[in-house]
Amino acid sequence: MFECLILGDSIGVGMAQAINARRALHCDVMAVERASAEQILAWRKPAKNYGMTIMAIGSNDPPRRTLQRGLAEIRRRISTRRVIWLLPYSRPTAYAVTSVALIFGDETLDLGRFPTRDRVHPLRYGDVASALLK
Repeated sequence: MFECLILGDSIGVGMAQAINARRALHCDVMAVERASAEQILAWRKPAKNYGMTIMAIGSNDPPRRTLQRGLAEIRRRISTRRVIWLLPYSRPTAYAVTSVALIFGDETLDLGRFPTRDRVHPLRYGDVASALLK
C-alpha cells in the first residue's frame, strides 16, 4: 500500500484536512499549529517508510542558518521515496527551505502561487491540494 505523511505546522494541518477529505489518498499526519522546526525536530521519528512526504515547515521560523540545519536534520530522519516541500510565503524563509530541498533532490511547491489573506496560510487549501495531487 502507498503510504504518505504530512509533516509540519498549521499549514500541514490544513493540507492534511484538504488531502484526506478527498478520500483518494489518506496520509498520516504529524502536524501541529504554530510548530517550529526546532519543535518538529524533537518529535519522535516516524516508524514507517513512506512513498511520499509533504513537508510544511518554516512558516513559524526566522530564516537563519539554524533553520536550514534543522530542516536538513528533519529531512534526514524521514524514510521516504519522495518529498514535496511547501515553500512559505516569506521569501527569505522560502529560500532557506529551497536550499535544503536542493541538497536532497526534493520537489517544492511555492505557496506564493496561491492567494492568502495573512501571508502565512493559503486562502483555499483545496487549491494547493489539487496542485499537489496532479
